[in-house]
Amino acid sequence: MTDQTWHEVFSPTILETSVPEKFVKIVNKVGDRVLGSDHQSAQWDWSDNLVGKVHKEIQIPITSDADKKYLSDTMKRGCLDYLNYIRDKNRAYTWYKMAGHSTVPKIENIHLTQSWIVSQYAGEYNPWHKHSGDFSSVVYLKIPDGMEGEYREDAEDHYPANGLIEFMYGEACDFRSDGLKFKPEVGKWLIFPSYLKHFVYPFHVEGERRSMSFNAHMQMKR
Repeated sequence: MTDQTWHEVFSPTILETSVPEKFVKIVNKVGDRVLGSDHQSAQWDWSDNLVGKVHKEIQIPITSDADKKYLSDTMKRGCLDYLNYIRDKNRAYTWYKMAGHSTVPKIENIHLTQSWIVSQYAGEYNPWHKHSGDFSSVVYLKIPDGMEGEYREDAEDHYPANGLIEFMYGEACDFRSDGLKFKPEVGKWLIFPSYLKHFVYPFHVEGERRSMSFNAHMQMKR
């Protein structure tokens, strides 16, 4: 994976990178089909398992084995990169307990548990929450046409937040940060520890902001 930025403004680390265009196209194709059908949206609804105050939250029914493997391998590789980075920093404590300090993790040590699409429109938001597992992630798939203009206008304020995702950890203290915001962009990919609380702010322009999230955990293959 190239163009990785590691954010460590507080203790938990956030990996900011991007997925290939192919990844976005595959998930959006399925998302367009399911979100565009009331029947399929109800069939694949995942909102009862989530906290979002948003339009729709659905599972991702990938039917092609090749597409399923491509998406799975991409997501697992990102988590593996994250784990190896933390391991190099001597902070992969759960992995050490599971496998020992000398064992190098491989892609088969990453297990994906859930993945879903969040379809968000003006005024909707995702309250403060955390996820399950060891790794969590968000990939941005669609941004409303007027979103860039709203970002620029809101950036003139003393605390720009519209449409952003914010992570928070610990208490506010001198000489440290307790929060970090990211601007959604198509293809942007964030990977972070599942316990890290985050919030998605509402926006006001017309159109859909679509993202994909997933959870994963470490495992030892028997």
